[in-house]
Amino acid sequence: MSERNRHEQTLEKAKIELEERVFDRTRQLEERIAGQERAEQALRGLSARLLQTQDQERRRIARELHDSTGQSLAVLTMNLSECSKKVEKTSLELAGTLAESEKIVRAVSDELRTTSYLLHPPLLDEMGLQAGLRWYIEGFKEKSNIDVSLNLPEHLERLPPDLELMIFRVVQECLTNIHRHSGSATAAISCSNSMGRLMLQIQDQGKGMPTDRPAAAAGPGTVGVGLRGMRERVKGFGGRIGNPFRGKGHFAAGRDSSSALRSCHRNIESAE
Repeated sequence: MSERNRHEQTLEKAKIELEERVFDRTRQLEERIAGQERAEQALRGLSARLLQTQDQERRRIARELHDSTGQSLAVLTMNLSECSKKVEKTSLELAGTLAESEKIVRAVSDELRTTSYLLHPPLLDEMGLQAGLRWYIEGFKEKSNIDVSLNLPEHLERLPPDLELMIFRVVQECLTNIHRHSGSATAAISCSNSMGRLMLQIQDQGKGMPTDRPAAAAGPGTVGVGLRGMRERVKGFGGRIGNPFRGKGHFAAGRDSSSALRSCHRNIESAE
């Protein structure tokens, strides 16, 4: 009996030691996971602040370009026009040079205005997402020769400014990627808002991205940079972006009655 008791005591002791080791190991893993979650949360917060700062700086630069540089170019255009009229009777050659300079300044002014609007479209603030998207897509179609269709609800309600800006930037980045990488001649954008859920879908018919090189696509100077930016923007609203390397473009977002984004998916996949 005494030998049996010793074995039982040894087994009980080993069991207790094993449980203690498992408990300690579990606690260490939980602490490590909690630390990683805190670090990820801090990183998401930092990314959100960086994106917010970037948007604020874009808005500031756009305003300065429009209010300061744009006005200076407008005055320069008027001065050149006036000088051209004054010398027209005395020197046709000089008048022609001044007129040509005026055309150049007008072209620079137009490009500056476009750059300012792309940095931060004033229509987005003044009239909302629908007007901002229509303006951007019309300009994109002219410059890219890509036929883009836009299907929006007739009465799309105003969303919170930060949410509208996020959606606009995602559309902007998606169309840029389509133009640079997909080779598609068409793109389709549709948006619906029903039962408190916002759905945005973007599709193209391009060549797609190699499915065996998703990591390489995220390298510097590639489409991955834009994808990471979109992912961080969407995460800032509590959403997520799906695998961007499988098929037709698809971006979906949901929001509750408080206008907080609940879930997002974006797949950049081009039909072969």
